[in-house]
Amino acid sequence: MDMEHGKPAITDFQVLERADGQTRIAFYPRTGRTHQLRVHAAHTLGLHCPIVGDELYGKKADRLYLHAEAVEFVHPITGEEIKIIKEAGF
Repeated sequence: MDMEHGKPAITDFQVLERADGQTRIAFYPRTGRTHQLRVHAAHTLGLHCPIVGDELYGKKADRLYLHAEAVEFVHPITGEEIKIIKEAGF
């Protein structure tokens, strides 16, 4: 993390479940920086616990265990508000 030249990023989070030595967390990013959730999870000034499967900030696994339940943004060209929500189940 570049404390002098880095851009500010804010992530709220909520612990959802603890089981089998792992913790399931809901992240709520209030800014949209590259790798924001991954950095905030792994960094010593954040949760100090990388997301499972994060090869860049943690350790390799069968996949990156990071999933978006919903994504909202304003389309940069049309200005349309886009909202994508995950359907129930896997």
